Amino acid sequence: MMPIRLFSTDLDGTLLGDAVSTQRFAAAWAALPSSPEKPLLVFNSGRLVDDMRELVAAGYLPAPDYYIGGVGTQIADARTGTPLGAFAEHLRDGWDRPRADAIIAATPGIERQPDKFQHEFKSSWYLRDAPPAQLAALRDALAAAGLETGLVYSSRRDLDILPARATKGGALAWLARHINMDTDSIVVAGDTGNDSSMFQVPGVRGIIVGNALPELAEATAEHAARIHRSPYPAAAGVLDGLRAHGLEL
Repeated sequence: MMPIRLFSTDLDGTLLGDAVSTQRFAAAWAALPSSPEKPLLVFNSGRLVDDMRELVAAGYLPAPDYYIGGVGTQIADARTGTPLGAFAEHLRDGWDRPRADAIIAATPGIERQPDKFQHEFKSSWYLRDAPPAQLAALRDALAAAGLETGLVYSSRRDLDILPARATKGGALAWLARHINMDTDSIVVAGDTGNDSSMFQVPGVRGIIVGNALPELAEATAEHAARIHRSPYPAAAGVLDGLRAHGLEL
């Protein structure tokens, strides 16, 4: 089994959600020997980078090596605190947030998420129980306007409009290239549909925690042979999955 060199994990519902198991993960990760063989830790969340930094500063989570925030729209080196500017330039092509916002805002029943969930490359909304046909119509409207966008819908409520190149998996793949990391040495973990793109990066192995929504297993079914489906929820499932993928914790 290929050693794990990088672990990219969602936060809410995955590392977070059960305080006791989160503390166990933090202790287990801290106990790993500090050496070139210790995997890099990447927090890959819908939360923005500053929000994740606050969680780490408050002691809820171990310090990562990189943050991927805003559903794949931000990458920062946690060790230096520096955003990776080259990634922002990578996202700009074909992105026009004001035009995308105007199209999405016309959707009946939609509600803009608070400012703390928004930034230059992330337009976030609440749209409850949207059927597939409605989501397809939104994609078509954005494309008809000549916009290169991605649409991420999860938890039957959360709608994110992003640059076409911005997904959790796309950002992870970009980071892997940036640091010369083979993707077959990467393990990812998540619990909802907006995590599915991480599992779709060629070569990665995955962990689906026990409390995951069915949408994640459905979206990643073709990669099931590389995915450990843990019976344990949240961070307990993460620990179980990392052990299943060969990390001694």
